[in-house]
Amino acid sequence: MGFARRDRFPWQLRSRRLSLGERTLVMGIVNATPDSFSDGGHYDPVAHGQRLLDEGADILDVGGESTRPGGAGEVSGQEEQSRVLSVIEALTKAGAIVSVDTYRASTARLAIEAGAEIVNDVSGLLWDPEMSSTCRALGCGVVLMHTRGKPSEWATLPPMTEIVPTVVRELRQRIYESGIRREHLIVDPGFGFGKRGEENFTLMAGLDQLKELGLPIMVGASRKGFLGGEVRDREFATVAMHTAALLTGAHVIRAHDVKAALQGARVVDRILNGT
Repeated sequence: MGFARRDRFPWQLRSRRLSLGERTLVMGIVNATPDSFSDGGHYDPVAHGQRLLDEGADILDVGGESTRPGGAGEVSGQEEQSRVLSVIEALTKAGAIVSVDTYRASTARLAIEAGAEIVNDVSGLLWDPEMSSTCRALGCGVVLMHTRGKPSEWATLPPMTEIVPTVVRELRQRIYESGIRREHLIVDPGFGFGKRGEENFTLMAGLDQLKELGLPIMVGASRKGFLGGEVRDREFATVAMHTAALLTGAHVIRAHDVKAALQGARVVDRILNGT
């Protein structure tokens, strides 16, 4: 039994359209935060974003608030915006396709005005009641992620039952309730976001069931805690997760190490394209 070729989709962003499926797209992570779990704010975000572009990133995802458990906690919208807007403007001028990682409608609106093309909302459009209508009005690309609860609640959430069917059902509900046109949407199963330990591997094993939604799939598993070990020692495990996701039908992978992600993705692309 061989691997099936990925479904092809046009993904409509704010001012351009991306073709998904022929090759993997890599979204490079640019943290404009002092408490990121991966880098802790130990670099200049604009310089880092430029480096990821040079390494081949297709999209840069700029975030101004860490959602890691045990992080510094929620920041104000004003603080988030002060961290990300100038970074987005600079990277857009450098030729990047930029995504803003935010759950706030106010930040999303200002980020798109600053040049971003995509809103990546880890809350699945749930934490700000104005986010769905804002994204509809902006006409941008939207990453709709599945999340259970908020970071402060994750340690006390009960175990999931019927993990994959639950994620598919709740994503389908969010897609319908958002009212966003389907060509603007891509779904993310939300590895680590309210899923504990082995639940993430069960979710990966059933990732092909997300195809029922009829939308492209993005996976963000880079360096996450369920992979085990110290953060900087998770890159090989990250590439393994990316490989599994791509062979199962994912179109976009979100990664800290763009070079490693691309090396793995290009091999998978050749397998899927039969070359």
